[in-house]
Amino acid sequence: MTENSSLIKQPLVILGGGIHQLPYIEYCKENKISTVVIDQNKDAIAKAYADLFLGIDTSNANKVIEDIEQNCQQEGIAGVLVAGVELAILGASISKHFDTKSIDVNTAINATNKIVRAKKFKEFGIPSPQFEIVDSIYSVSLDYPYVIKEQEGSGSRGVRIISSKEDIAAAAKDFASYESSKYLVEEFLEGHEISIEAFIHSGEFYYYCFAVRDIESISNGKIIEHGSISDPLYDDTNLNEVKKVFEGACVALGIEEGPVKGDVLYTNSGPCILEVASRSAPLAPLISGRIYGTDMVSIHIKWVLDQDFVFKPLPVEFSKSKPVSHRILLHEPGTLKGIGGIDEAKNSKGVLEVVVLKDLKFPMILDYPDNSNRILYVAATGSDALKARKNADDALSKIKLFYK
Repeated sequence: MTENSSLIKQPLVILGGGIHQLPYIEYCKENKISTVVIDQNKDAIAKAYADLFLGIDTSNANKVIEDIEQNCQQEGIAGVLVAGVELAILGASISKHFDTKSIDVNTAINATNKIVRAKKFKEFGIPSPQFEIVDSIYSVSLDYPYVIKEQEGSGSRGVRIISSKEDIAAAAKDFASYESSKYLVEEFLEGHEISIEAFIHSGEFYYYCFAVRDIESISNGKIIEHGSISDPLYDDTNLNEVKKVFEGACVALGIEEGPVKGDVLYTNSGPCILEVASRSAPLAPLISGRIYGTDMVSIHIKWVLDQDFVFKPLPVEFSKSKPVSHRILLHEPGTLKGIGGIDEAKNSKGVLEVVVLKDLKFPMILDYPDNSNRILYVAATGSDALKARKNADDALSKIKLFYK
């Protein structure tokens, strides 16, 4: 690493260069914090906003570290931020090398690898689905229906609900792109799913989101999310039970500091932990800022940079806030030649944002919808949860897709 005035001096490394990382990059620009943004997509949207953009393979931590060293001055980096992407292991590895604030690598593995995570939940007695680990999706002993997951991934990618032999065949085709040698198979449980956003600091859990998710299984067991409702007045009488299970799961994984998200299924037998990740969710900036008045973007960045910050406890704003519903535009497979109505949707009642997730270049070839190829979503508020959802659905209905 040579000293050169063109090299970046002590930047914040941000993993992921998509739409959900932009609020963090914009905060850094406003506060004169240099950024190095890393994404496998060489044309990621953040390329135009970062001080330095590296469009490189993120699967090899040593190579990523080498590339960072080649582009930074001798002081190294100021920190690594992981938000809205499943790159906690890479982030922890980079932080360890440069000796910056982060969770440790083992904790990142615990919170990323689904098999390791399931074993930890069982070891610590955390309520979670019964499971088995298989080498082949054809050698499952659980009865239908069950859920099969490849070891890593997020947003329901690499996850299938299996109810028949036909579903197994479809799953085999879907999983062909993954390198998993083993799969996690879980019993299928009924209930309503609650998504939780929190930040752990000095041993305290600060909650800034409880969202009820709208998820279903479509053809051949593929899972798709339609959206969610983040309600600050969410008063499920069993919320304390949900928190207890979630916090116990974090302890089991060794997550003691920083952003954390989780999914808890509330069943007839009580809360059951599904997943926990040591990162913030893609919607965190919108949820925390617009609903609860808590700037999680600055808090996350200051934590990474080991700067002082004050976390405003949720109850201060809790009862004064309005719920937010986000609804995802679902598409049909085919060749898209255009899209209309986005401006009309933006101007609809209660709409906070219309977030476009793809570069709208046409023609656009679309596969069957899943959580990895969304076009856009609408976020809207209302005087109560049902009105928030209605406003989001009404706005979404104004958007039209035109196919060849």
